[in-house]
Amino acid sequence: MSRTSTLIVLGVLIALAPFSGIPVNLRALLEVIFGMFVLGIGFSLRAHEARRMHGAKSAPVAAAAELPVEPQPIAEPPHGVSPI
Repeated sequence: MSRTSTLIVLGVLIALAPFSGIPVNLRALLEVIFGMFVLGIGFSLRAHEARRMHGAKSAPVAAAAELPVEPQPIAEPPHGVSPI
């Protein structure tokens, strides 16, 4: 099951939990657990999107980095200045 499908199923379970008829303590525990899963999936989707966007931005930069670079001449220090 994909992350988005799992997120939808967890949302439905959280929405239906008050009407389930299970004891309040168990229901509260399940809602916290489901909420942690929703939080984890949300962070996972956000990280995946950030990696995808970063990969799209870095592709042109990688192509520009492959351009040949001409060596620059070494500048000599001005006369009258100590080399130390």
